[in-house]
Amino acid sequence: MHIKKLSVLFLIIVCISVAGAAQNKVQIESDSLKYFGNRNVSYFRGNVFVKSDNLTMHSDNMSVYFNDNREPEKIVAEGNVSITKQELYALSNKAEMLMNENVIKLSGDVRVWQGENYLEGQQVIIYNDENRIEVKKSDKSRVKIIFYPDQKGKSIVNTGKPSEKELQEKDGSR
Repeated sequence: MHIKKLSVLFLIIVCISVAGAAQNKVQIESDSLKYFGNRNVSYFRGNVFVKSDNLTMHSDNMSVYFNDNREPEKIVAEGNVSITKQELYALSNKAEMLMNENVIKLSGDVRVWQGENYLEGQQVIIYNDENRIEVKKSDKSRVKIIFYPDQKGKSIVNTGKPSEKELQEKDGSR
C-alpha cells in the first residue's frame, strides 16, 4: 500500500515537471485526487492549485493522462483556468497540454496578457516547437490584439530570441 502511494505521488510530480512547470519543487493542492492505474489517468477535483518555481495554475479540475510507460501524454485543466508564468498571464475555460507535440491549447473565452500587450479569442493554440501561435474567433466575436511596439518588441510569446527591434537597437541602426 505504501509503495502504491509513493508511485502515485511520483507520477503526479513527473507529469507536472514534464509539462514544463519546474525543474525543482512542485506543489499541487486540490479537494480530491483519484488515480486509476488500469486506465492510466489521475483526476484532481476542486480548487486545483499548481505552483512551481516560475509557474502557477488554478483550475476547477485537472486530469492527467499517461501512456503505458506511465509518462504523461496529456494534461487537461478545466473550469476557471488561470496560468501565470513570469509576466505572462492567461485566462481560459480550458487548457490542454499535449506533451509529445509540445502544444498548448487554450479554449473558451481566452485572454492573454504579457506586460501591456493583450490577446483574446475563442481558442489559442501555441506550437512551442514551431514558434507559432494560432488564434481562432468565436461565432459571436472576432480575434482581438492590443500590441505596444514600444515595449522593446516584446510579443505575446517569449521565444527566447531577440526581437527585430532589439536587434536594431543593439546594432545602433534604425
